[in-house]
Amino acid sequence: MGESVYITSPGRLHFTLIDLNGELGRVDGGMGVALNEPSLALKVTPVDSDSELENPPAVIPVLERIKRGFKPALKHHYKVEILKALPHHVGLGSQTQLSLCVAKAISVLEDRSLTTFELAKLVSRGGTSGIGTAAFDRGGFILDGGHLFRIGRASTGVKHSFMPSSASEVPPPPVIFQHPLPEDWYFVIAIPEVKSGAHGAEEIDIFRKYCPVRASEVEKICRIILMRVLPSVIERDIYTLGESLSMIQQIGFKRIEVELQHSIIKSLFDFFASHALGYGMSSFGPTTYGLVRGEKEARELAQHTRELLAERQIKASVFYSSANNEGCVVKH
Repeated sequence: MGESVYITSPGRLHFTLIDLNGELGRVDGGMGVALNEPSLALKVTPVDSDSELENPPAVIPVLERIKRGFKPALKHHYKVEILKALPHHVGLGSQTQLSLCVAKAISVLEDRSLTTFELAKLVSRGGTSGIGTAAFDRGGFILDGGHLFRIGRASTGVKHSFMPSSASEVPPPPVIFQHPLPEDWYFVIAIPEVKSGAHGAEEIDIFRKYCPVRASEVEKICRIILMRVLPSVIERDIYTLGESLSMIQQIGFKRIEVELQHSIIKSLFDFFASHALGYGMSSFGPTTYGLVRGEKEARELAQHTRELLAERQIKASVFYSSANNEGCVVKH
């Protein structure tokens, strides 16, 4: 019926949520980085009739949101083919990238000019963290500013309870800082085949149980970010960045996320503490990463990580990636 759109977008590491205390009237805030690998690739094609039965199950609710949200109505039906998938529920932001890719491709095919912010609102992403949305937009290292917060006072664009993105209806947060990372900075990434990261009802329950976190922990995270992380990115100081990422694993909501994980995560932390410049867990895990400089170092550390996991009899996917400093790519 018509020409297809091919679209790719980066996975991401979510380093930490920042403020799940909320006393100052703002909540969430996030820090992370877009990755070259793993990445998502889709082909979206206009078709004559409704082809939902041919679409992957994960795509169907996304298409429903897009159909409801586009005004005026869509001109066509669409078939979505996943050419390269992101792993689901392991801390790499798969649902945000899938939703945004489908929405972006359809907006192109419908000749509609929508910003990434508008696309994210359309598919209800970015309600807690803005890292995935900003990664899709233009990649790099990202810091977002969270959302206005008023407990018990629901209003448009304002959060009134501690909720993950999947259960939040507010729009994506503002991006405070976005900056490319050097091409020779690599993240060695291990995804052990253990319990998936919290999502759905389990994730909502964790937010309800553990929030608000102590203000003193939020203050410490903010100090590390402002006085260590951001200068290290601008000054290309990989050592301070690595040390800072390691420090954050023991503070605030990130500490809670780590404590809820399989014991292999702590073993990977101990291993990366000796063999990398810094380490951490992405979102609710189980994706774990170590930061190094140079592809040779990354390749060697990835191999040593595989050997460690094999010794522990833990199946895992292990690879390495530099930062994606571009964001999504559309070919029409």
